[in-house]
Amino acid sequence: MKLYLKVYLVNIKKHIMAQMSYKVDFIIGVVSNVFEQVLMLFFLEAIFSIISQIDDFNYGQMLFIYGFSTISRSIHIIFFDNLWMFGSRYIRDGDLDRILTLPMNPLFLIVSERIQIQGIVTLIIGVLALLKSSLILELSWTISSTLLLLFFILCAGFLFFSIQIGPMSCSFWIVDSFELTNNIFLLNIFTKYPIKIYPILIQILLTFIFPYAFTSYYPSVFLMRKSSFGIILPLVTIIIFLLNYSFFKKGLKKYTSVGS
Repeated sequence: MKLYLKVYLVNIKKHIMAQMSYKVDFIIGVVSNVFEQVLMLFFLEAIFSIISQIDDFNYGQMLFIYGFSTISRSIHIIFFDNLWMFGSRYIRDGDLDRILTLPMNPLFLIVSERIQIQGIVTLIIGVLALLKSSLILELSWTISSTLLLLFFILCAGFLFFSIQIGPMSCSFWIVDSFELTNNIFLLNIFTKYPIKIYPILIQILLTFIFPYAFTSYYPSVFLMRKSSFGIILPLVTIIIFLLNYSFFKKGLKKYTSVGS
């Protein structure tokens, strides 16, 4: 465990130093992140300037879902952003050969080689949205409920990662599965709104097949005491990770070096 922590910290330090050497790119990334999140908030404000509720959710409740979703998504951005490079860099360009020569878990090494610090801006905006919604809804946070909130956020962030492992691993067979991974990932946008507004097939898709609803909607309504279904978030996260990690390991067995 100490070796893994040491390797992770060394890799992250090297990547941050590399990012800081391109300050203009870093600033552009931060500004684009801020613009995207502010645009989403304005869109939410615009909707509720016309209507008072979506399904049976008011503005404060929708803002809570947005805040929770944004924080959990920021964890994925900050710590697991390198997964997007898997097909192009590690399979097509053969960098996985280097990874497989090291005596450590290959998925860990891939994750540890990149950190997206621009995601901290997304995290801050999500926290501010969550705080504002808590004031609007007059939610009282005890030590236990705050710890539960933090635990659910970590689970949701790891669930983003766990879901992405599946389509990412298709690169073992189709070389670069970026488009597939991205199209599946975009489904998470739907879960920032009450899932009951969608047709039943969409609800099934977002709950049982690509369970992005557990990265925002279900844990949010559980924390707002509107439904108890979100309590199974940790179980869902574990199941999806184990299934997709098994798929990843199957791909590793099938992988042959680009040199061969």
